[in-house]
Amino acid sequence: MTPRQSFAIALGFWVLLLCIVGCQQPGNQAPVTPATPPATTMSIQATAPPLTTSPAVETPGSTTGRWQAMGHGIPAQIAVADVAFAPSDPQTVYLAAYEPDGLYRSLDGGASWQPTSWGFVPFAALTLAIDPVDPETVWIGTVAGGYRTTDGGQSWQRMAGLPESPIYDLELDRMGDRLYAAGYQVGVWLSEDRGQTWAASQPFAAGSSILSLLTHENGWVFAGTGGQGLWLSRNGGQSWHRIAALSSTHVTSLAAAEGEYLYALTEGQLHASADLGRSWTELGPNGFEGLSLSTGVGPRRLLYLGSKGQGVAVSKDGGQNWQVLGAELYHADITCIALDPSAAGRAMLGTRYHGLYATNDGGKYWSLSSETVGQPVINALVQDVHDPQRLFAGTLDGVYRSDDGGRNWRPVSGAMGKLFVEALAMAPTSGLLFAGTQSGVYVSRDRGASWTWATADLGDIAVFAVAVDPHDETRIYAGSWGHNILRSNDGGQSWAPIHRGLETLSVHAMAVDPIDPARLYAGTVETIWRSIDSGQSWQATPLADRPLTTFALAALPSNPVVLYAGTTAGVYRSTTGELAWVPAGVETLDATVTAVAIDPREPDILYAGTEHHGVFRSDDGGEHWRSWGLAGTSVYAILLDANGQITLGTDRGLFRSQY
Repeated sequence: MTPRQSFAIALGFWVLLLCIVGCQQPGNQAPVTPATPPATTMSIQATAPPLTTSPAVETPGSTTGRWQAMGHGIPAQIAVADVAFAPSDPQTVYLAAYEPDGLYRSLDGGASWQPTSWGFVPFAALTLAIDPVDPETVWIGTVAGGYRTTDGGQSWQRMAGLPESPIYDLELDRMGDRLYAAGYQVGVWLSEDRGQTWAASQPFAAGSSILSLLTHENGWVFAGTGGQGLWLSRNGGQSWHRIAALSSTHVTSLAAAEGEYLYALTEGQLHASADLGRSWTELGPNGFEGLSLSTGVGPRRLLYLGSKGQGVAVSKDGGQNWQVLGAELYHADITCIALDPSAAGRAMLGTRYHGLYATNDGGKYWSLSSETVGQPVINALVQDVHDPQRLFAGTLDGVYRSDDGGRNWRPVSGAMGKLFVEALAMAPTSGLLFAGTQSGVYVSRDRGASWTWATADLGDIAVFAVAVDPHDETRIYAGSWGHNILRSNDGGQSWAPIHRGLETLSVHAMAVDPIDPARLYAGTVETIWRSIDSGQSWQATPLADRPLTTFALAALPSNPVVLYAGTTAGVYRSTTGELAWVPAGVETLDATVTAVAIDPREPDILYAGTEHHGVFRSDDGGEHWRSWGLAGTSVYAILLDANGQITLGTDRGLFRSQY
């Protein structure tokens, strides 16, 4: 099993765990990790593996001294699991990011953030609870149990007695005397001494997963389960009974308004009760798939409903009427929402990998509040053939453009929204720009000023690689998951699958022979495939005696029988034209290779971007490799330009050096 396959299995587990992460304001829904392998860019052949935490980038003065950080204007991206205002001091805000040690605190209402997880074991936080009187006392649920701090995060203690399992929700009762915890296959737990000791709350059966909790001002406690509906305890968790109206569903979020009004989010559908859960009705904008929910100050029964890529819906009358706002958040999954208890129009929402946003006008306009939290992730790079100073970068936040050689950047995604851009390619004559995203292929005919969803008739498909045929730039190829290989013969206006035998495989890399237009190569999740008839038929060419995922392909322009492949087991090379593959320099480069580039001036000089090990260079056609800097960094894109510069897209941002 390759590292990438192992990740895919783990990914499914974390998707389950994260299905309920949300805000301390009642109502929780998790970031949905994309159920796709990482992306591949075309001519640069770069692949972006999923976000992981890796060692820090080497500092200038070591081998990294040759690399200059670039990319001003491309914001850091981070997966927000939870955000919460301190009830006693709304200027104090805590943010939980889905990464180890990913807890931050702001003392100025979100204008600036500082890490606050010193001494904290490296587990990703899933949920937050803040003491109603003391903003320095915080409880968190992580993927491996619960922790608390009494000094604002300077030190942390594991909450002994809680299971070392994912804790999905933490709720204080309205008096602040009882603390409830719920999680994955652990039921509900209760602490009556502020988290020092815990006892299991019955009668939940062993293995019950509780996705959400709500404590009501009358002392009742509600528990939303995974598949067993909504439960109620009228005696502080000592006994429970199931609410019949919502008895066999996943209740992912719970919220309360004044009086007896309750709200429950069940698998994307909002339900409301005006009688403390005895009866329920469906609410919400038509076709709006909810992911997060919050109620708060302001007009009676104010509701915020975060969506899966459709913005945020706001209701001021308990859900009878809605405004769908947040067009700037299109394609961003809103994972949590918190309302400022001291200001009616102020709220914050967290997104899956796009960071934290704030509004001061009730949701009409949202601005990024976490631009310094996390790291910019650059998946793809391409240079404009008509203007070498114009570069495009594919990020987790859409497409960005630079007109000064990469020093400064601005977003140009427009209607494309906040899509993960996995691949970029540009037609050399027409300048058509193609972006492979988690939702398919987008095309820009004006260098990023506007975009068209070219594969809309195929629905949402993840596209990892895009390649323009150098012999006919109206012919475009895209490697995907689901439709495997797509081809357009009209400059990207229409697309059709040409996989024929590759139906079960995801394609991460594409290459067209620079001399023979009928010869194509596709790097898939198991090996490399070749077509000699423009994709009408395909032949597998195994790399080794076991499946290896190929993330990058590069053909030598002057001698296209020489091919290089970046795989989960280093670089492989073929020099026969019959695709007999041999490992290249495995003794000096034993890592997952996510990008490969050939020096256009010296064909024996190669560069390989790796996962977590930086960039490597070979001066002898791949026989031997040496580290070329940025150790601890994942390199997803390599751009070698005509000016003798090498630009890298990484999980730590953009870097440049002479080559």
